[in-house]
Amino acid sequence: MINNLKAHSALSAHEEQITELIDLLTVILNDNVEGITEHELLKLLQQEPYEFFSEDALRDPLILFQTHFLLFHCLYILKQRWHLSQQAKLEISALKIIKQPYALDYDIGVSAKPLAMSDPLAQYYLDWSHFSNTGNEEVEELLNSFWRKVFTPQDDESIQQSLTIMEIDNPIPTVQLKVQYRRLAQLHHPDKGGDSEHFKKICQAFQQLKQYNLLLN
Repeated sequence: MINNLKAHSALSAHEEQITELIDLLTVILNDNVEGITEHELLKLLQQEPYEFFSEDALRDPLILFQTHFLLFHCLYILKQRWHLSQQAKLEISALKIIKQPYALDYDIGVSAKPLAMSDPLAQYYLDWSHFSNTGNEEVEELLNSFWRKVFTPQDDESIQQSLTIMEIDNPIPTVQLKVQYRRLAQLHHPDKGGDSEHFKKICQAFQQLKQYNLLLN
């Protein structure tokens, strides 16, 4: 029973990480209207203003696979979300990832169907069990270990800038930080009419402060 509760808690935290990465992907795909490769996307997520993944993390073969799977898992969630809402069409491959206008004649008769029913790759990447075959008692350790390896430490000046952008005076616990992030994201998300540039800064600031908290533990 205790192990099940721990696993549920770990997965809930993991789902929040997924949501945060999807927010970043939304910004990047909206900016790169000509499309972007998986390699270019990973490099962007390692660099300013995102810095979601560290430069060294992708050198380890296992972490590289997990990062690839995480990225495509989020992309297919976003593709399905846009597909069902008829907001946009997302083409996904290692060579090109591009957001395109939704075409009614493209999805006639299938717009209400989950992608996993018709797309084998979507079925694979939307199934998180492919990330790891570990049991429930190992989920928390696996996910925490993964996020620690891909996060990048930040300097004091960056932390202070992030605090200002997040509209807080001092570092706060991650639970409270997530509440503040969600509040700001609701106000500034580009899909809801917010300013894309300011939303980028919010995403970056949130990631930096969350990394700061994680690396202190």
